[in-house]
Amino acid sequence: MTANAILQAACAQFAEKGFEGASLAGIAQAVGIKKQSIATYFPKKEDLFMAAFGEMARHYYEFLEQLYKGLRDTPIEMRLREIMYKNYYYKVEHPVLTAFYKMAVQFPPPFFQDLLEAQIAGMEQRSAVLYRAIFEEGMNTGIIRQQRADSLLSAYYCLLDGIAMQMFFYKQDEFEQRLEDIWGIFWAGIKQS
Repeated sequence: MTANAILQAACAQFAEKGFEGASLAGIAQAVGIKKQSIATYFPKKEDLFMAAFGEMARHYYEFLEQLYKGLRDTPIEMRLREIMYKNYYYKVEHPVLTAFYKMAVQFPPPFFQDLLEAQIAGMEQRSAVLYRAIFEEGMNTGIIRQQRADSLLSAYYCLLDGIAMQMFFYKQDEFEQRLEDIWGIFWAGIKQS
């Protein structure tokens, strides 16, 4: 229980202050423990940061797997559209995890640069399995026009990443309208004529 509480507090601190600005004392205070108690679970601040990033990635991937299972029997367009929308709503509903991810990716601590690239690649490989299956099914059934699955994946990741950045600049109602527009253009570009 304490390790989970430490990870949650660490995510919040790292999201708000970055690696350098976050303090073990502040994290301990948020959990209601002594600073030295953190070392029982995470010997160094670097270990805590990596564990927090891993927990954030685990949480997101569990969400993605559940989403994928729930959409398995829906039409191709709806699956891809819902994944896009649900990714957006996930970020809205989990602002701390979203901010932590954004901070870690945009301003990674020096020790984490290589590990970050490996973590991101691992996250992308796991999600690519799910997305690729949808794209390949769509092409095999003639719903999506024939093209390289890797090209579709690249475009879809750019779509999701762009949404993740754009969502910070608009009010929710306005952004939801933008999502409709974005989806319409994306789908028109990949569907079979």
